[in-house]
Amino acid sequence: MDELLNRLAQAAELEQAVAQAVLDSGLRLLVYPLERGQLVVLGWPASSGHVVDGHSLLRRRGEDLARSGAWLPAMFNDGAWYLARRVGLDDGAGLPDAGELAAAEELLQ
Repeated sequence: MDELLNRLAQAAELEQAVAQAVLDSGLRLLVYPLERGQLVVLGWPASSGHVVDGHSLLRRRGEDLARSGAWLPAMFNDGAWYLARRVGLDDGAGLPDAGELAAAEELLQ
């Protein structure tokens, strides 16, 4: 997953466009280029049919902010749930590692 995320981040930066991939699980991984840094987004598109309990997601995130607090939840009008995280800022926030991505995946279950 680290290699895929690195490739997406490089493509997004080079093309100045959103780079995305669909994981084996059906989750969508996207990288948005920003003026400063990038936005890494992981989630279930509405078309996946996967139902996320938003209250549970928010409760579980709040119970372990040290592990998952950097991921910001977003629910779209079509029912899609995503978690977003800004990276590459002045504070040295790099791309999420495998453990950080796993924490996001757990929240989306």
